[in-house]
Amino acid sequence: MTVCLVLGTASSLDAAAQPTPQEAAFLGMAVGTGISGDPQGLTDIQGIHNAIRAERLPVTEDLQIYTRWSGTGTHAVAVRVRQASTGSILRDTQDELDFGAERVTWFEHDFSGLTFREAGAYLVEAVLDGKTVATYALYVDMSDHLADEPAFVLSVPAERGWLDAAGNANVAGIFEYFSFDGFPATESFRVVTVWFSGDGSFDHTVRISDARGATVAQSGRGILSAAAGRMAVSEDNFYSVAFPSAGLYTATIYLDDAAVTSFPLVIKGR
Repeated sequence: MTVCLVLGTASSLDAAAQPTPQEAAFLGMAVGTGISGDPQGLTDIQGIHNAIRAERLPVTEDLQIYTRWSGTGTHAVAVRVRQASTGSILRDTQDELDFGAERVTWFEHDFSGLTFREAGAYLVEAVLDGKTVATYALYVDMSDHLADEPAFVLSVPAERGWLDAAGNANVAGIFEYFSFDGFPATESFRVVTVWFSGDGSFDHTVRISDARGATVAQSGRGILSAAAGRMAVSEDNFYSVAFPSAGLYTATIYLDDAAVTSFPLVIKGR
């Protein structure tokens, strides 16, 4: 499974496919300026961006890269940044991802002090057990080769998402599962999706389905306003959604009625 946001192209991500024992699936990645947690155990990502606008080159950036995964067991994960024109690696990280008892988890990769010496496209690659599973583009002082449709960046259950004064995306209150005392159970929540570039207005909606593929809930239609080289954030709200039992449900994100990506919603009993 590979996601590409390279030079403005994007492919859909079959993220909700159930990993077999000791396997893992890539769910998404975000290049940001900070990742933090709150006292409730929720995660915030600050300053998500896929373009760097520098007053002069070379430019040095303090980047924190968030990756999100589903699966079981223990795996080797890596993130590397390379120059698209030459293939040369600027820096990479090597880490061990252990799911433990969880089915969805995330990892923070530290790229503080990363220097970009030339304008152009750079590739941010996520690697799982030695295989590249996603390639995102990071543009430095470059405005061409951008797609007309928004490119998917990350989609998560979270409290809220927004653009800051610098035009970067921020997501607050990301969580990995729902936990209930008993079933059936109901919950209201939000799915936040981050996009990059595009041109114009696009419909967006999210469908929640059970393990058999039957629809459990669907959000109302919203409008995503996209602009070339800019970040955008969509929020899809769900109210009093009924979950009849514990298990893995699926959230599928649609843009103009086309499925773009999906990810598992983990429903647990306490």
